[in-house]
Amino acid sequence: MALYSPVSAASDDGLSEQIRQLKNQALDLNRDLTILERELLYATPQTSIFVSVDVGTPIRLVDINLTIDGEHVGYHFYSDQEFEALTKGGIQRLYTGNLTSGRHQLEATITGYDPQGKDYQKTTSYAFTKGAGKKMLEMQVVDDLNNQQHKFEFREWNQQ
Repeated sequence: MALYSPVSAASDDGLSEQIRQLKNQALDLNRDLTILERELLYATPQTSIFVSVDVGTPIRLVDINLTIDGEHVGYHFYSDQEFEALTKGGIQRLYTGNLTSGRHQLEATITGYDPQGKDYQKTTSYAFTKGAGKKMLEMQVVDDLNNQQHKFEFREWNQQ
């Protein structure tokens, strides 16, 4: 027969309370981790940059180098078929990646040929602000027939 003492009963109650508190803390931590996991898996820090050109342009696009915030993030060399698709209204995704919210600087360097076949290189910069949702940018390469080169126009879309 075991002896029951008030001291051991009090320490058992204290231990039970500590165990209950630890279980509650573990459940809270598990809940917080599940919420964080959902935010990480289904967050939308994604940014996509698309390229399009004027339909029927007489200027030949050869390649594009893309940097964001000084970091090289994309390059594409255009085959004749790809460039033809762009001149018929196609659009190409040049970059998809995760960017933090805030201000960013995009820089694109385009190499091409003018209508006389002379090659040239032109660089443009564009500042944009990324919010919490998805960000999509279209860099449209349009004809600047006065200078016989390309110029750039940008459009932005945000998804929440």
